[in-house]
Amino acid sequence: MKIVILSMFSVPTGHTKVAEVLHDSIRHDYPEAEIKIIDFLSFSNPLLEKMISGIYFKWIRTSPESYKGFYQKVMMKDKEQSFFLRSISRFATYFEKKVLKIVEEEKPSLVICTHSFPSRMIGRLKSREGSISCKTMNAYTDFFVNGVWETGQIDYHLVPTEEVKDTLVSRHHVSSDRIYQTGVPVSDVFKDKGTHQSPRGKKGKHILVAGGNSGLCVRKNGVKVFSRYPDIHFSVLCGHNHRLYRSLLNQPNITPYMYIQDQEEVNDLYDAVDGIITKPGGVTISEVLHKKIPVFILAYLPGQEEFNLHYLVERDLVFHIGETGDFSSLEEILYDQKEIQRKVNNVETYLSSLTVGFTDILREIQEESRQTIKVKSVGGKAGIGVFLSS
Repeated sequence: MKIVILSMFSVPTGHTKVAEVLHDSIRHDYPEAEIKIIDFLSFSNPLLEKMISGIYFKWIRTSPESYKGFYQKVMMKDKEQSFFLRSISRFATYFEKKVLKIVEEEKPSLVICTHSFPSRMIGRLKSREGSISCKTMNAYTDFFVNGVWETGQIDYHLVPTEEVKDTLVSRHHVSSDRIYQTGVPVSDVFKDKGTHQSPRGKKGKHILVAGGNSGLCVRKNGVKVFSRYPDIHFSVLCGHNHRLYRSLLNQPNITPYMYIQDQEEVNDLYDAVDGIITKPGGVTISEVLHKKIPVFILAYLPGQEEFNLHYLVERDLVFHIGETGDFSSLEEILYDQKEIQRKVNNVETYLSSLTVGFTDILREIQEESRQTIKVKSVGGKAGIGVFLSS
């Protein structure tokens, strides 16, 4: 078996993290498999990747309302309705050639997309019969599906929620047996460990702050706010933000961490805290939902995080305490076990809706491939190759 996983950027994002999760999951159950993660934009043009990622991060930082409007009016529209998506079709040939190069060089049995743009390019190629013969899959990394994702031309879909599945079936006419309600893929390290129990029953709580490389959850409140709550210890994930890390050193109730690669170490940190302050990114939220840790949303980036927040609030899965400027409501909630348990019950209901694991899906694809080979065989002589051993 050879599988290519297409992310978008080489810098750490939710898309790259999901690609790594899928890679590790396949490797665990199929150690003989050949798996390659390719950052599509970096592969296509490293200079273009650097420019686009720079523009994106500067845009959401300096003009969030402008980016919010762009995302709502452009990225959330179906491709037939969006002038922008029709316009980029003029430049799509360049990226289609890059996809074809990957397929021709790697000869994969399956291509998995963890970002909408390579999914779109694959869809364009698959609409032309004979361009790509391998199986394809989307692994969605948020709690909704934007208009850039290709849907109809993709063979399999790993969806985060029942609502997304219903949308793919009703609006995009995807067959329900091609849709697997897995949730946003996260490492098995965060699963099957029982309900998270608050590590401290006494006064004095431990809160994890995970605001991404931007340090958004810190910037929105300021270091001085942490000092107002000496009974709360704050562990802050700074990602690759060295400036943020240095600014938090030597604070009496703060422990800063640079980017943590080891998932076991992240899991140990989850087990040590009473709650987490974070942005509504699909991957981090999914990890802590599996851990059943109380989640507090203070701030979010425009675009996909805002849509994620809408879903999470509607399903009552998180505490949205807003940009209050202090943590008084957070501290009050931490000691309200009845309210915490209510959220945990809602989270358990969500988790129970996830119906299948990723390796189960691979086995189903394997069996389907066997049946397809039998059908295509002539006189019983061609039915030798099998998807997962090819």
